[in-house]
Amino acid sequence: MLSDIALRDILSFHVGGELVELRDQAVQHVKVSPDAEARVVDLNGHYVNGQIYAQHFRLSRPAAAFPVLFWHGGAMTGVTWETTPDQRPGWSSIFLRSGYDVVVSDAVERGRASWSPWPHIYDSPPLFRTMEDAWHLFRIGPKAGFHQDPALRRAFDHQRFPVNAFDQLCAQFVPRWTTNTALSVAAYLKLVARFDKVIIVAHSQGGWFAQRIAAAIPEKIAAVVLIEPAGAPAMEKMAIEAAARVPHLYVWGDHCDDNAAWIPYKSDAVAQAERLIRAGGTADIIDLPTLGIRGNSHMPMMDDNSHEIAGMVLDWLARQNRVETAHEGDRATV
Repeated sequence: MLSDIALRDILSFHVGGELVELRDQAVQHVKVSPDAEARVVDLNGHYVNGQIYAQHFRLSRPAAAFPVLFWHGGAMTGVTWETTPDQRPGWSSIFLRSGYDVVVSDAVERGRASWSPWPHIYDSPPLFRTMEDAWHLFRIGPKAGFHQDPALRRAFDHQRFPVNAFDQLCAQFVPRWTTNTALSVAAYLKLVARFDKVIIVAHSQGGWFAQRIAAAIPEKIAAVVLIEPAGAPAMEKMAIEAAARVPHLYVWGDHCDDNAAWIPYKSDAVAQAERLIRAGGTADIIDLPTLGIRGNSHMPMMDDNSHEIAGMVLDWLARQNRVETAHEGDRATV
């Protein structure tokens, strides 16, 4: 039986973004409702561009002083951290039950953050993720193992992702752009700035942004947990030294060395961890296969042992001496 989650409140908000004005667009006449007459649609005017959407779950009595900000990866949204595709509690619930306030966000141009007109404001078309791409890139099975008929799919042996729920995972995919890095960094900086200090738990592409933010404002970051980060940002010596002030944890699943995309992603991230250590920082690695835990996919927060892996992350956070009570100055671990 799971314990209840006692919340003080749930806040929803958008943060970041800037006004962008469109001019000289042709006025259109559009039937915006099926049974209505066409009306004038004028795209000329101002738009809010580059915002993040976030939900802040605030416990009645949090045990930890710092909230956990959950950042998702490419073509995904904050749903990554919510109920798993096969209907088990997601990491947002697990961390709430462990005493942390939680902030789940949709990144710039994803999900409820919305997106701006293309090609009028965005300068490139969106990318979309196929089920075939996800099957291989997320390391559910070999490239040739996907089939539109679920009964004919061939996953890796001992696969920990609930393969029967793969279609439900793919239902989460959203359009994404690869040309909004500056907007995304600016919005993430503003999100972090809303708090005194935060812990960031980031997945895949979100891990790239988390590493960048940790180097930019280390005084605001208590710890960074990188779940299979998609590489590492290039950093000069001063940026590495700044990032080294923040404890980093890297978590890796299985079959990374068997995937052409993940070989350089992982090696770049491992090299970054080594640079942080040389700069005097903490950069720990949980490589699940080396611990004898086989079969984890690129989505360990959804795999059938997701609760166990969350426990490893929670234990690591406690060991960083960053988990402080939010009440009466007492210390607590979770």
